Amino acid sequence: MKKIEFTLLFLLLTVTFQAQKISGKILDQNNNPLSEARIGIENQEIGDITDSNGNYTIDLTNIDKTKSIKVIVNEYEPFKVTITNFLESENHTIILKKKIINLETVVINPKKYVLKNFGTSNSKKTYGGFDSSEPDDIFKEYAIKIKNKKNLKVKNININIVDYKFEKNVIFIFDIQNEKDGFPDDAQSLVNDPLRLIVTENDIKDKKVSLDISDKNIWTDKDFFVLVRIADDFKGQFSFGGNIFAFSKDTYYRNYFGKWKKYSGGEPSINVDVMIEK
Repeated sequence: MKKIEFTLLFLLLTVTFQAQKISGKILDQNNNPLSEARIGIENQEIGDITDSNGNYTIDLTNIDKTKSIKVIVNEYEPFKVTITNFLESENHTIILKKKIINLETVVINPKKYVLKNFGTSNSKKTYGGFDSSEPDDIFKEYAIKIKNKKNLKVKNININIVDYKFEKNVIFIFDIQNEKDGFPDDAQSLVNDPLRLIVTENDIKDKKVSLDISDKNIWTDKDFFVLVRIADDFKGQFSFGGNIFAFSKDTYYRNYFGKWKKYSGGEPSINVDVMIEK
């Protein structure tokens, strides 16, 4: 009987030891809370998004402690630390440093630059989207790749939406990143300010919403990715338009900081207006 009791106690202690839910805050250098900050395990679909007070909870139960915890907020330097080092710290408050991108002022000569649109703008066919009744959908992130070899400035990010029903406003969160090994790279964001667009059903005109970022002075002469996700308080559903069975197009997607995956056979209707060299 004592042997059985000892075994049960050992199993209970083992489960307790393995269960590691960690709570903390994510703040800026002035101790202001950062909401909508993503914290997760690199290359795994595990994580959380901070609330309005910067609070998060992340479950590290049975996670390989050599893996890394990441925090990404567009306008701040990425945070990354091994789980082992993270757990050794008694204080799980994370302070993010403001990111500084040196943006060169470029004077556009209209004779040398033309307005073009890159990406997909099909609004007739449904192609993926978000549904708050599906928990994993809320934390999905989509990306498209723009192939480019000329100097250009990004003016607008556009999304074509086919079907939609919101219980409240939806907040779109965008990023523009350079590539690494053929996929978006969090460490190479071209964005120095938050790119957020608050949308109501009445804001969707001709199945399209747009965010004007011409004042952000985002320039590149390389291939780049346009990323989009939604705030985690979204209630409702909507579907992108897109090109289905377009085998020359690719869809990139991930959950939290899981590995980027590529589906070669179509592309969601995410596109950008740019001023590009002739």
